[in-house]
Amino acid sequence: MYGKRKQSPLVLILLSLGLILLAGIIVVVMLWLNQSDEPSLANQSSSSASIQTTPPITDESSSSATESLSQSQSQPQPVYAFGQPIPETPQVDDSYFDDAMFVGDSITTGIELYGVMPNATVVASTGINPNTIMTTPDIELADGSSVTILQAMSAYHPKKIYIMLGSNGVEFIGKETMMELYGEFIDAVKAQHPDSIIYLQSILPVTQAKEAASPELSNDKIDEYNAAIMELAGEKEAYYLNVAESFKDETGALPDEASPNDGMHFGVSHYEVWMDYLKCHAVEATSDNSNA
Repeated sequence: MYGKRKQSPLVLILLSLGLILLAGIIVVVMLWLNQSDEPSLANQSSSSASIQTTPPITDESSSSATESLSQSQSQPQPVYAFGQPIPETPQVDDSYFDDAMFVGDSITTGIELYGVMPNATVVASTGINPNTIMTTPDIELADGSSVTILQAMSAYHPKKIYIMLGSNGVEFIGKETMMELYGEFIDAVKAQHPDSIIYLQSILPVTQAKEAASPELSNDKIDEYNAAIMELAGEKEAYYLNVAESFKDETGALPDEASPNDGMHFGVSHYEVWMDYLKCHAVEATSDNSNA
């Protein structure tokens, strides 16, 4: 008879250890799978939240941004060119004239007389013209002595110099001679103030009554001289200001009511017109004074 064979204790121990090891491996694999799934869900949740909090781009906001950029690009920038009238520019305030000097004849003296730009320096004299401005000692100093306008200018350090000459010379100084004399004065001013912006202002118009009384001082002739002054500005690298355009009526003359007495000189309201024009035709203070 055959008897029942007993299992070896060693075999039973090995089988038990194998089962335990297999169970442990299964548990570890299941835990790893659970952990790898959780970050993925968290990331999906985070992405979803980010999308929800980002403001949507609407057609309206896109259109607004495009319109703003278009307006910025379409705004014309002032072009400053020697020998051409300064175009209309953004308006400056009175402080722009803190370091400005006005030079000229009796018309220029009115700036100080009427106090329309009290922060600016005025060096001017009644009756002065391009033939006498460098030779006649018309400016009286505090000590009682007198000097020429050019000599008086040397006491100041302006950053902008506004010159208006010719009203007293159109009648009797030929155009070529006047431009030659005017050019010599500009050369002297530039040598004296090499870092200053130089403005040459047009000769202002006269009334029709003045034209009738003084045919040699017609507005057509004044326009011819102003064209020559503009050309001179180009030669001397100065800026030309067509102030006359702000004074002319529909006939090209100074309105009779502006100057009922002599047809040339005017009151405070037209000085304000003049100053307003200068504020809207100003070269930037940072300009390098080079031709555009």
